[in-house]
Order: sequence, then C-alpha cells, then structure tokens
Amino acid sequence: MNENEPASAGAEYRDGNPVRQARDWITCGRQLVLQQQSLWYGMAALYIVLGFLLTLIPFMGHLLLILITPMLLAGVIWGRSQERPVAPAAGTPAQRILQEWVAQPAQELMCVFTQEGRMFAAVLLGIVTLGLVMVVKIIGYLLIGGSMIAGLAADLAGDTSFLTLLGMVLVTFLSVLLGMGLLYSVPLTVLGNRQPLDAISESFTACRVHAKPLLALVAPFFLVYVVILAAFANSPWLGSLLTVSIGLLALPLFIAAVYCSYLALFPPDPSNPRR
Repeated sequence: MNENEPASAGAEYRDGNPVRQARDWITCGRQLVLQQQSLWYGMAALYIVLGFLLTLIPFMGHLLLILITPMLLAGVIWGRSQERPVAPAAGTPAQRILQEWVAQPAQELMCVFTQEGRMFAAVLLGIVTLGLVMVVKIIGYLLIGGSMIAGLAADLAGDTSFLTLLGMVLVTFLSVLLGMGLLYSVPLTVLGNRQPLDAISESFTACRVHAKPLLALVAPFFLVYVVILAAFANSPWLGSLLTVSIGLLALPLFIAAVYCSYLALFPPDPSNPRR
C-alpha cells in the first residue's frame, strides 16, 4: 500500500451497515484526493479534455475513449499502489503549476505503459471492455433506435413508445450487469494479476455478494451521471458545462473511493505486498 494512503484504505470489510461502509470508503477516497489534489484533479481534467477531443472524431471517437479508458485507469491504480511519492515541482510559479497540474498527472496516467507485463494486460482489458460495451450499444440501437441520450430526449418530448421504453429498461439492466463486471476489473487485472475475463467475472461476483454497500457507494455518483446525461439530452452545452464542473469534482472522488473499497474487499497478499 502507498505510504500516503490513509490507514482506513485497506481496512477489512465487515458486513455491517452498508451505508456506513460506503461512507467510510468515500471518506477514505476523499482523504486520498485531498492528499494530492493537483495529481487527482489534474488527471481528471486531462481525461475530460481528452474525452471531449476524442468525441470530435465522428463515430470512432467514443469507441477510442472506451478503448483507452481502462489503460488510463490502470495507470492511476498502479501509480497509487506504489510507494513512490511525487517529487515537488521546481521553477517559477507558472512552471510549478504546469508541472503539478499537467505534467505529473499525465505521467501518472501513462505510467502503466512503463510496466511491460501490466501494459499488455491493460491493453487486452481495454479491447475486451470495448467489445462488451459494443454489444450493449448494438442491442440499444436495435431496441431504442439510437443511444440512451436519444431515448431520453424522445421521452422528454413525449414520443416514446412502449416498446422503446422496454428497450431502455433492458439496456439499463445490461448496462448494470456490465458495470458490475467492470467496477473492479482494472485493479484485479493490474494489481491482482488476473486475466481480463477472469477479472470481469470476479468483479461481477464481488458486486453481487457485496451488493448493498457497493450500491450505497455508487448511488450518489450515479445520480451525478444521470443529471449530466439528462443535461446532454436537453442541451449539449449544458451537459458539457456540468461535466467540467460537477464531473471534475466527482470523478476523482469516485475512482479513489472505489480503490479504497477494492483494498477492503480484496486485501493484498501479505507474502507479496508490492504485488
């Protein structure tokens, strides 16, 4: 465990009050973020900017973002698991800001590519994730006739048929199942040395077994996602504004809280502390 992590990060999970457990994980994640604010918020900002740039590419942009997201997240998880403190920036104030908020976060996002074995696993996980997301998207296009945003926009306009509503329910159900499989897939692949499909299966099982605390953990962040999604359905500009404001604050906290929950549900092997 990183020496900068709070002591509660690897606390043993006890099946007690699920809301209290989720609150502890979020508190742990908040401590992680506050300890290195420039690093966490810098990584989130770079990811959001990259996402906006990729979405400018017709058709392929969203697919590329889905493909590289597990790889970038692997860099975040791998970097947080190592006992290597970030060196203080030097130079003029402008140079320090650039180093702390741009250069160091960019290096952290890419650090998994310096680890040959983990880089291959992260790339393979990205490919598998893209394939699974594409299956759900194809089903969505067949049943809804477009994306979930398009379905929400049609619903707001009062043009949604009963079959379309059923399709939206089915796609939502499949998306939940996929989310359960992907929640811990990156740390299980990068830190747990699982193969991508095994990591997805184990992540799904963990989410099913510990459904109540994980639901309490994900619920507030999912609400933020729904608000942003609804904003995009109403106005792309409003959705973008909420993404760079609320999303920028929620994204690093969510990743850090999930990382804390991973350390609790999948405690490290004492015989291999560095994994």
